[in-house]
Amino acid sequence: MNNTFDWNRFCKVVNKDFRNLWPMFGTTMIVLATLPFAVWLLSLVISRDFVIDPNYRVAMIMGVSSMAAVMLPSRLYRTMNLRNEGIYYAMLPASKLEKFLSILLYTFVVAPVLVYLGSMVLDIILRLMPAGHYHQWLWQGDAGFPIFTGIPMDDDTIPGFHSWLLTAAAYTSYFASPALFLYAATLFKKHKVLYTFLVLYLIEFVLTIIAIPVIVALAQSPDFMEWLYDTFQHWTPEQTFNWLFGITAAFNIIVAVLFTWMAWRRLKKMPY
Repeated sequence: MNNTFDWNRFCKVVNKDFRNLWPMFGTTMIVLATLPFAVWLLSLVISRDFVIDPNYRVAMIMGVSSMAAVMLPSRLYRTMNLRNEGIYYAMLPASKLEKFLSILLYTFVVAPVLVYLGSMVLDIILRLMPAGHYHQWLWQGDAGFPIFTGIPMDDDTIPGFHSWLLTAAAYTSYFASPALFLYAATLFKKHKVLYTFLVLYLIEFVLTIIAIPVIVALAQSPDFMEWLYDTFQHWTPEQTFNWLFGITAAFNIIVAVLFTWMAWRRLKKMPY
């Protein structure tokens, strides 16, 4: 099929993926959605006086939702890069663009939203339990209404600190990681998520080995330390955090766009 877009064909692809979602990824979504319950149960066993903050609970819910987006391509679209098994996917009566847009829809929206809603319902049930450590509703945390990120939204908390940059860094990270794992799912034929984690760990290990002696050498350089002091002596901690989270958000956007584009290029040219 060519790369043109037809709404009716696209809807049929989305419907087909929806029918496959529960048989191929339903159990995983249930496990992810109930992971906060394991934390609740563990805290109940450890101490009866411990209180789980609503902001931490929101962070847990967002974490498991992000994991759903990370894991979905390797499960629901397991055969998309397999030469023999992938022929069924390649022969679907839809264009490559329509199929790829459906992949993006289920990776970035459907799977994480379903896990998010499931975890939210579970949180409400646990809050209603007479025992346990959920003493507040999710919207009663110190952050006011951190229903999406668990991050304080009030700039008055730290004068000079723009909390929206922290929020942007958090939101964009939920797109960067799935995009990376989506691209990896087009590379690896088996154990796609596991191999991706191993490769990322290996890259981090190598970069750490390279970075440590470089940082030590720079720290022992009087000229570098003088330049560093002259450059940042007028910066406040708030300005530093603003730049840090701003750069993080920009980096996440670049990663999300780059790896999404690379995944599209891989699938577009995939031989079957």
